Amino acid sequence: MEAGLVQLANKHGYDLKVTGHPAMPYYRITDDPTLKLHQRWCAECTQRGAYFTSHHNWFMSTAHTEEDLKLTLDIAEDAFHALKS
Repeated sequence: MEAGLVQLANKHGYDLKVTGHPAMPYYRITDDPTLKLHQRWCAECTQRGAYFTSHHNWFMSTAHTEEDLKLTLDIAEDAFHALKS
């Protein structure tokens, strides 16, 4: 998941920084020091069905299936598109 989100961010011209433990990563778009861009991206993802918190670590689980992860990446990419419009 981590590599996929970072690749999508790069594809759309954003720098997505990942820190923390792999099971509890913290993701942050670093292109805006106010965090407004990151908050917008998280909101766009949440509106599409993937709850992305903008101020806390995320939680990964073995309950997430490959299908869940693919859907999440699709949602994240759609949200990156929305940031451009």
